[in-house]
Amino acid sequence: MTSLRRGAVAASAALIGLSAPLTAVSGLAGAAVTAPVGGGTAIVVDGKATCTMTAVGRDRSGRLVGLTAGHCGKVGAWVGAERHSRAGVIGQVALTSTRSDVAVIALYPERVRPTRTVGRATVTGIGTFPGPGTTVCKQGRTTGFTCGPVLYGAGNRSSSYVCGNSGDSGAPILQGRRLVAMLNGRQKIPGTDVAVHCYNPNVPIFTPTVATSITSVLAELNRRGGTGAGFRLI
Repeated sequence: MTSLRRGAVAASAALIGLSAPLTAVSGLAGAAVTAPVGGGTAIVVDGKATCTMTAVGRDRSGRLVGLTAGHCGKVGAWVGAERHSRAGVIGQVALTSTRSDVAVIALYPERVRPTRTVGRATVTGIGTFPGPGTTVCKQGRTTGFTCGPVLYGAGNRSSSYVCGNSGDSGAPILQGRRLVAMLNGRQKIPGTDVAVHCYNPNVPIFTPTVATSITSVLAELNRRGGTGAGFRLI
């Protein structure tokens, strides 16, 4: 996986994914300690790239699972918590979908401590994506907690001026404490292969971020069955 790779999702606007190459993480096969993991946690996928956990919950079979962007890793890829490397491998990608660009991570209960709060984000419920002009926020691995206005929402896809950069793929998009979408990438400038990433939310010169509504993500997981179906937040 490479930085600024194209997101594996069909959208009305071209986008560039916000996964990032791994640069300096070690010790992902270590002692039996636990890592706090929730929506907004920075994760390492297969020792190659960093992304952000969207949310943690249980599926209808009671399995502890996490969600992130599908382009972050393939089925079978192992997952670590970037800032808690002593916990070792905390899970493995069990399912991916290019349609919604979602990956389901089967988490190892003995290696994680599920949490609703990461940074300034707290996830307590599921909501529908709000209309244009509404402020939404996200908690990402690279750019942290940032907010911005919704530009549009069409079908399962939405766009907003929430700051995002490489490593923020999978970040939870929130309205208050409700999870409304998963960040997937950044739109390109029309007619080009260029996306302007956000480095400082106080400098509003960047192309919009693209997200998938969480209701459509969960509906697809339910249709497919297996790991992740019937997902409910912790």
